[in-house]
Amino acid sequence: MTSDVYKAPESEIIINQESEAEFYIVSPKKFLILFIATIGLYSVYWFYKHWSQYKLHNNENMWPVMRGIFSIFFAHSLYESIDRKIRDKKLDYLWSPSIVATVYVLFSVVQNVSNQLSTRDIGVPISDLTSIVFFPLIVWSVYKAQLAANIACGIPDGNINNDITPANIFWIVIGAILWLLNGLALFFVVTGQTI
Repeated sequence: MTSDVYKAPESEIIINQESEAEFYIVSPKKFLILFIATIGLYSVYWFYKHWSQYKLHNNENMWPVMRGIFSIFFAHSLYESIDRKIRDKKLDYLWSPSIVATVYVLFSVVQNVSNQLSTRDIGVPISDLTSIVFFPLIVWSVYKAQLAANIACGIPDGNINNDITPANIFWIVIGAILWLLNGLALFFVVTGQTI
């Protein structure tokens, strides 16, 4: 048994898969919890993270923050970029990035318009209900894109970003408060009661 005291110890090098990925990786469960709990506000962060990863990976000159805030203008290009990566790797994922992005853009605009109408007491309670009715379609469209991104990055289950962090809990609490306030407002509008 010989040992070389001058030899460097062998150890496994662990690469942070999340930071090396071209797109943002998150588990489907965590995604749904954060998206639904925050009434969709998570989408701003979600788009930002995707564009931030894309910028780092491709050395692109872009502003991920602006693409997160104005996501309706960049959803198609993000979804197409994810799909291109899937096709380049010859992976299977059944979706139409153009249709899924259009669903996101269309119903995000409808939701924002109905929210604006509601705050001006125009078309109440229909304008209030419109936001709620179309919310699942927005969730579905972004969820489909997240599943595609996970597949494109080679981690379909997104298990490297599955844990709920203290920051996530903070946003979940904020979202719960917003859900409660929206629910109370809708209750008072529908019943005609006032505080």
